[in-house]
Amino acid sequence: MAFFRYFKKKDGPTKKELARQRFKGFVTDLRLRGASDKTIDAYLYHNNRFLEFVRKEPRSVSSKDIKRYTEYLIDNNKEARTVNLALSSIRAYYEGFLGRKLFSNIKRMKQPRDMPNVLSRSEIKALIDNIKSLKHRLLIVLLYSSGMRVGECVKVKVNDIDFDEKIIYVKRGKGKKDRFTIASDRFFDELKEYLASRNKYSDYVFNNANGRSLSTRMVQEILKLAAERAGIQKRVYPHLLRASFATHLIENDVRIHKVQRLLGHADRRTTEGYIRLRTDDLKRVKSPLDI
Repeated sequence: MAFFRYFKKKDGPTKKELARQRFKGFVTDLRLRGASDKTIDAYLYHNNRFLEFVRKEPRSVSSKDIKRYTEYLIDNNKEARTVNLALSSIRAYYEGFLGRKLFSNIKRMKQPRDMPNVLSRSEIKALIDNIKSLKHRLLIVLLYSSGMRVGECVKVKVNDIDFDEKIIYVKRGKGKKDRFTIASDRFFDELKEYLASRNKYSDYVFNNANGRSLSTRMVQEILKLAAERAGIQKRVYPHLLRASFATHLIENDVRIHKVQRLLGHADRRTTEGYIRLRTDDLKRVKSPLDI
């Protein structure tokens, strides 16, 4: 069966390249709808895994097959987010592209609303102070003081920065939307020093040896090392700085719609989710044992 040889092929193109060939029309449709390469890769990955599981041609797939695959993912302890992404990917292909109505009785998993351990202001300071490299320190300062997503932060170019107005232009953020955001005075002051000291020019503020932007993986490693040096026991990752930025602004009584604009949230409710992370108002309440 040619279809299954497609999945088992070891020589020649990679599985990712083969997937793009197999789902060529689907890829074109996703691009026309404005999907990012990251989204397309995720959709192809999950559709591949699904077809490997059911061992059928796409036109023969049924709702029962999708339910069996969902149960398989749950039985293998996949998180709700992963299961839901798989379902969204499969639905996009079979219902959105092929026009087959297979999801009338298939429900998404309810995702737990875990509360991230937001860093305190003193922890943020300790984190920054324990980064020796000026470039890496500036990167972390920008992540926290702007609230940008890590993927947006590494893509910032020198020409995106207005030093006079102290504003940063975020181009094609999530949802391919442009916006402006802020950063700390410290960032703008130290950035001038950093740019003047660079040996090699690059359009990107945070470039690697080849002049391209740093990878998000590199940012994760920088944060992990800085957290270890600072003695922070929490798991520190890029989005935690974004959550801390939003929470600290809300604690400083910045209006929610302004925080929403800075974060680039399309839905106000997403921004309001950070309200439950604030603790300043709780600290002012006395325990009945202390009254």
